[in-house]
Amino acid sequence: LLMLAFALALLLSWWHARQTGVNAEKAIWLVMLAGLLGARVGFVLGSLEAYLSAPLSLLDFRDGGFSAGWGLAGIWLATLLITHRQAALRTPLLRGVMVVSSVLLVMVALAALPTSSNRPIPAIAVQSLDGSPAHLPGFSGKPTVINLWASWCGPCRREMPVLEQAQQDNPDFNVVFLNQGEGRVTVEEFLRSTGLQLDNVLLDRTTEMGHVLGQRGLPVTLFYDAGGTLNDIRLGELSRGSLAQRMDALRMNQSEEN
Repeated sequence: LLMLAFALALLLSWWHARQTGVNAEKAIWLVMLAGLLGARVGFVLGSLEAYLSAPLSLLDFRDGGFSAGWGLAGIWLATLLITHRQAALRTPLLRGVMVVSSVLLVMVALAALPTSSNRPIPAIAVQSLDGSPAHLPGFSGKPTVINLWASWCGPCRREMPVLEQAQQDNPDFNVVFLNQGEGRVTVEEFLRSTGLQLDNVLLDRTTEMGHVLGQRGLPVTLFYDAGGTLNDIRLGELSRGSLAQRMDALRMNQSEEN
């Protein structure tokens, strides 16, 4: 949605250039860059300790760590600076920025809404590594993070140490590793080869969890409150900072409910 807004802003700039000869395309790109940087900085500041513990993750935009509110502030600050120096760009730039700002305001409003979807932890048939049946809803009672992964999935492998550390550092959370579609031997060999020390490793041999969620890609990470209700979903790789932000948000929601 945001990319479509950017495209529309560029289209408006092109149309204005044809009408008046004033081309604001470069200015729009600068404003969008300022918005992107502002959104990233705002998110990082919210989980600064986690990001500083792994400094390279500051530059890893794949973790989805962006703040719409800070992005909006960056966009308007850049717009004011540019239009102050180049008055001829005021009309085309403001038109484009208004389009993008409208989308960002909607995103901010949606983010402020309660995130609970009233979707409980699915009671699907899964197994532990010793072959005994496991019951996912049995993890309710504490906030629970369920990570869907596979050993062949590159992003899954990269984020696994982050989740391992989170499991060790957050005893007030259940962190569950739900393998999708692989057998016990494959999973155990993966754990041996990587040296990962993980608790709550379960097998979903038929990838039923992915079907229930309607998600085919990996990794997928689900965030449930202590009552077993889904609060958030992350599609794609997590960094230490983006995981900490989501766990802190879930912890805060839990304390407000109590």
